[in-house]
Amino acid sequence: MIDTAARPVPAPAAPVRWWLPLAVLVLGIGGGVLTEWAQGVLPDPWGAWANSVATWCLVAFLVGAISGGVRTAIAAAVATELLLVGGYYAAQAVQLLPVNRVTVVEWLVAGVVAGVVFGTAGRWWRQGSGRQAAVAVAVVGGVLVMEGGYRAVRFPWQGSSGVVMVVAGALLALLLARSWRQRALVAGLLVAVVPLGWLAIELVNAALAAN
Repeated sequence: MIDTAARPVPAPAAPVRWWLPLAVLVLGIGGGVLTEWAQGVLPDPWGAWANSVATWCLVAFLVGAISGGVRTAIAAAVATELLLVGGYYAAQAVQLLPVNRVTVVEWLVAGVVAGVVFGTAGRWWRQGSGRQAAVAVAVVGGVLVMEGGYRAVRFPWQGSSGVVMVVAGALLALLLARSWRQRALVAGLLVAVVPLGWLAIELVNAALAAN
């Protein structure tokens, strides 16, 4: 018997966003330079946002969310993180401040990891399934909750900064979730995400302290 069924139509490719490379350059290089400048200008508790791992993770999430496909989101987020590191240390070098090359390499490696994780999270939140979106919200909200708690516990004099970050992370998770059912799922996921993030920041700090 002759098969007369219509051939399956391939799914349309994600549209090419011509402005994405420009956004990566601006957010990456500009964000890195802005971070270096703001660290010496902003007072507490807002100064912590200029000296924050979570802040750069939020940038990777944003880039992932505005990118086309998963691979594009990861590549764009990783590139943004690397440019953030490059822009930050370039700004220090211009001011003739000492730059530890080993530390730069360690932050570049951390940037790749953050780009993969938060770039994927941004994409999942934008166009993923309900469960993927819940994981993405838990990841991006959890990084703020984790860092805020870490600051308050490890550095008591940064307690106000820590509280602001924890509240910001909780509000962000509340706003990004699309239903109360998803918010309940996010709350459960935070129980796992926050300790994992805490462990990650402990390892990063230990590596930096070794230099």
